[in-house]
Amino acid sequence: MSSEEKFLIRDDEIFMRMNLAERIQHFILIITFLILIVTGLPLLFYNIKFLKSLFSIEQSFYTRGILHRAAAVVMILNLIWHTLYTVFTSRGRNNFKEMIPKFKDLKDAFKIFWHHTGLTRFLYRRGILKKFFASHPYWLFEKPPKYGRYNFIEKFEYWAVGWGSVVMIISGFFMWNVEFSLSLFPLWVHDIFIILHGYEAILAFLAVIIWHMYNVHLNPESFPMSKIWLNGKITGKELRTLHPLEYEKILENRMKADQSSQRE
Repeated sequence: MSSEEKFLIRDDEIFMRMNLAERIQHFILIITFLILIVTGLPLLFYNIKFLKSLFSIEQSFYTRGILHRAAAVVMILNLIWHTLYTVFTSRGRNNFKEMIPKFKDLKDAFKIFWHHTGLTRFLYRRGILKKFFASHPYWLFEKPPKYGRYNFIEKFEYWAVGWGSVVMIISGFFMWNVEFSLSLFPLWVHDIFIILHGYEAILAFLAVIIWHMYNVHLNPESFPMSKIWLNGKITGKELRTLHPLEYEKILENRMKADQSSQRE
């Protein structure tokens, strides 16, 4: 990094990655998701002794249903808020544009896979296909891909939440209104709603616990926890490391502004 870059973007400079509205939306999503998981998954694993004992408490099953439906309604309202925020605010629209998948995301996924496995570098060190790799160093994948504001994992998670929410809302609505569902569809369709709702819940739970938690908090670059979801802030150093293309874009704009001010 040149001295000019250090002057224009300090390592300790603070950038706002998530504003207050975005953090509140994220927090509501966390709380409602946890309530839905705690009150919903026990129905799928009712035969487990511990979970069965929870429902033996008086009014526990009824209370579970109330909490589950209340959390679902709040999650839907939060989703509506996020949609309106995306449509009617310039920041929301810009963030959404950055979330649209591009062909580069597919290339980044391919590149990071081979970068992490290190197979081509292993072959090169062993002298296998050495001439090919010497003349085509790209295929050594020595460096990870450069990401912009959102990498392909973040984009996938964002759209997975959207798709999963649609599946859960539709199936959950008809499960909530059984008579209405059976007046429109045969019983086997209603059974499909139940199956979809349950297995989508398991998929979402595993995706959050295993994938999201690692990528955001437990990976070596953020361990033991990223604080962005709490304060919304990211430093210049973190921006350069995690989102280098966004960093370079900000740097380019500041260099242009600096040059024009010097000419004046």
